[in-house]
Amino acid sequence: MSNKKSYMSNSNLIAEGFFSKLFKKVKDKKLFKKLKKDKELNSHIDTMNKTTQSLEDDLNDALRAAGEKPIKLDKFSIRDFI
Repeated sequence: MSNKKSYMSNSNLIAEGFFSKLFKKVKDKKLFKKLKKDKELNSHIDTMNKTTQSLEDDLNDALRAAGEKPIKLDKFSIRDFI
């Protein structure tokens, strides 16, 4: 076991971690608000969702023809990419 002495108090370590995590959450919220208003990004996500829906419809048609249970694919949102 190491005999090195730490000169940082435990309360400082806890405070630094708390404020860095809080800052990161606030920063993420600001980024999310900016991205949510971006029309080009929303357009791309809508296109991706339409393509996913088309794939789901094709797969479900094939599954129904084979006598299997249809599937449900999730839609994408901005939160999926942050």
